[in-house]
Amino acid sequence: MYLLPGGFFVKLRLFPWVKENDSWIWLVSFAVSKSKRQVNDWLQQRKNKRFYKLSTNLTGKFGPLTQAIAVRQMREWFNELPKGDVLFFRCESFVPDKQFRVWQKWFMLHESKDWIINQEHKYFLRCK
Repeated sequence: MYLLPGGFFVKLRLFPWVKENDSWIWLVSFAVSKSKRQVNDWLQQRKNKRFYKLSTNLTGKFGPLTQAIAVRQMREWFNELPKGDVLFFRCESFVPDKQFRVWQKWFMLHESKDWIINQEHKYFLRCK
């Protein structure tokens, strides 16, 4: 968990999502909020007021900073993955089209060309 100015928290997680043969597809997700409880409820998808409030808010105060933190962590996780595994990141914010456009610019300018970008389903994928 990272602490941002103004008391905001950024929490990232990586978990095995789908197993195919001997490989895993690992799903990356992250959330930004002032409340640790709200972030934990969102990450665990508890169907309560805090979950819905975070799911319908778009916090834009720390966009580039949270992107940099998330990408740095994804790089570290990717280096630790076994050969054949896949890192999967999809846009699931309140406004996924806007989130996808921002992330797409970031990936095209700053990241390796090994990332697969799917515009139809709004996800980013990288195979080890």
